[in-house]
Amino acid sequence: MVRVTNDRQLKTCKCGGVEIINLHAAVTPRREGLQTPTFDRGHFFPYYECAVAASELNTSVLEYAQTCASFVLDRMRWLLSSNVENGLQNVELMQRLVGDFSWSPTVSEKLAQYLDSPDCVGLKTLEKIFAIVHDGAFAQNVDSLVSTSWADIVSDDRVFSFARSDRCFKTCLDVALENTPPVGAYRPIKVVECDAGTGQAYRHAMPQFLKEGGVIPTYIAMDPAPAESIDEGLAQQFGITTVEWSLESTKPIPDQAAKADLVILANVLSRYDNISNALSAASSVVRDNGFLLIVEPTSNFAIPWSFFALTHDVTKLTDLNLRTCGPFCDEQTWNALLTNAGLTTVAQKSDGVLHTVFLCRKLSPTPLAQFPKIIDVDDASFGWLEEIKAVMAEEHSESDGNYSVWLKADKADSGIVGMLNCLRREPNGDRLR
Repeated sequence: MVRVTNDRQLKTCKCGGVEIINLHAAVTPRREGLQTPTFDRGHFFPYYECAVAASELNTSVLEYAQTCASFVLDRMRWLLSSNVENGLQNVELMQRLVGDFSWSPTVSEKLAQYLDSPDCVGLKTLEKIFAIVHDGAFAQNVDSLVSTSWADIVSDDRVFSFARSDRCFKTCLDVALENTPPVGAYRPIKVVECDAGTGQAYRHAMPQFLKEGGVIPTYIAMDPAPAESIDEGLAQQFGITTVEWSLESTKPIPDQAAKADLVILANVLSRYDNISNALSAASSVVRDNGFLLIVEPTSNFAIPWSFFALTHDVTKLTDLNLRTCGPFCDEQTWNALLTNAGLTTVAQKSDGVLHTVFLCRKLSPTPLAQFPKIIDVDDASFGWLEEIKAVMAEEHSESDGNYSVWLKADKADSGIVGMLNCLRREPNGDRLR
C-alpha cells in the first residue's frame, strides 16, 4: 500500500518522494451523444481469386445458379420448339445457346423452394419474364419488368449480389483508395460511375466509402437518363451528383467527371455496340494511374441473356465475332480486350457462378525513370528508418513521378500496414507502397 496525501487548501499532493504543487483538478464534463466505437480488422486477400462464392456462401449458391440456368434454357427450348418469334430477338443465337449447353430439367420442389426464398429475386423475375404473353408488346413488357426489378436483383439476389459484396467489391475499392494520393490527414477520392442506372453500383460503393475514416468521396453518377434510372432519395442521402452522359455520347466529358480516380462500369460494357470503343471512352474519364472497376457476366450466360438479349437485337453489334456468347465474353476474352485497351489488370475476382470483377489501372504513358526501391523493415533495430526518411526527403522532378519505394516485411505481425498508412500522409508519402 502507498500512502497519498492530498491537501485541497494548499493544493498539494504528496506520495512517496514526489510532491505536486498547485495541483488543479476538475471533473471532466460528460460528453453527450457518444457514438459506438467502430471496430475494424484487416485481412490479406489475393488480388487474383476464382470461385469465391462457393467458399463464402457454401455450395448452395452453385446449386441455385444451376437451377436458374436450367430454368432459362428449358424455357428457351420450349419457345424455340413452339416457333414463337413474336417479340423475341436473336432467335438463331438462342438456338446456338441452347444447343451448346447441357442441363437437367429443374425439379419442381427445388424450384418452389427457391421461389419462396427472399434472396432469390433473380429467379422470381425470370419466372415472370417467361410468363409474359408473346405479343407485340412483349419486348416492352419485359424491359419494364427488368427495369423495375433490376436494383433488387443486383442488391439482394444471392448470385447477382455477391460480385458487389464486400468480399469482391470492397477489396477492389480498397486497392484504388490506397493508391489515391492523400491530402493531409484526409484521403479524397473522385469516383465516376458510368451508366449508373444500369450498374446501380452506387448503392454498394458509397456505404463502403463512408465507413472508412478520413475518406472524402466525391461520387458522380452518369447516365443517359439519370432522372429516370437513378434513385433520387439515395442520391441525396449519399451526396451523389447525377450527370446526363453516356459512353457513346458525342458531348465532351462533363468537367465535374473528368480526371476521376476511379471509374466504375458494372454490367454495362457488354450492352454497348463496341466494347473497345466503350472502354476507350471510359479510359478518357479516368486520370493517369487511376483505376477502372469492371463487373461483367463471364459464365452461365443464359441467366444474363434473359435480362437483356431476349429483347435487344445483338446481331448488329459491330464486334459480335469477338465475343464469346452473344453480347457476353468469358474471362479470357475480357483480359484480351482490357489489354488491347491499354489497361493493366491488377486484381481479378471471379465468383465462379456468374460474374467476374476486374480492377484495371490506366498507367501513365511516361516510362518509369528508375526501378522501385525496396526497403526491408523486418530489422528490430529500426536501422531502416533512416533509409525511409532519406528517400521521402529526396526531391524528384515531374519526370520521376512514377518513382516508388516498396516496404517489405516477412513477419505477419510486423505492423507494416499501419505504419504505411501513417507514412503516406507525410510529404512524398504517396511514393510508398
